[in-house]
Amino acid sequence: MRLILFIALFTVTIAFADTKKFMIDLKTGDMEAFSNQFLVGVPGIVDYFSAQGDKVEVAVVIHGESYKFFINNLENTQYGLDKSLVEHQDVIHKRLEEIEKKYKIHFEICMVGMHKRGILTEDIYPFVTPIKSAMVGLVKWQNAGYAYVPVY
Repeated sequence: MRLILFIALFTVTIAFADTKKFMIDLKTGDMEAFSNQFLVGVPGIVDYFSAQGDKVEVAVVIHGESYKFFINNLENTQYGLDKSLVEHQDVIHKRLEEIEKKYKIHFEICMVGMHKRGILTEDIYPFVTPIKSAMVGLVKWQNAGYAYVPVY
């Protein structure tokens, strides 16, 4: 009897769970802002809403100065000269992989900016999807009902 009651309660809870959808407009190249607002902040938001019983969907559109955090082969780019970035790259990469897997975040990167900076598709992390432009991604996600959250 308890099992049936639990299943019924669980089913009702799932049926009434809200889905929070938000899209991060990621442009910052500042290591501290990226770490605090993105690597720590985004998982915190997802955990908060999940604890309330909500489903959470997150998309990230990468452009501006934030390309450097998503490059696997820094030595092939202008960012290979950034000593702090090179020093922290392994930690950043590991954390990005963790949050991508745990929270099923959709990462998209602007190809226009990649080309301007000489970044090749094979130089970015495999969980990041190149898209035509940041504007295309921003419009697509907002029209799909995702709340806009800038990280500059």
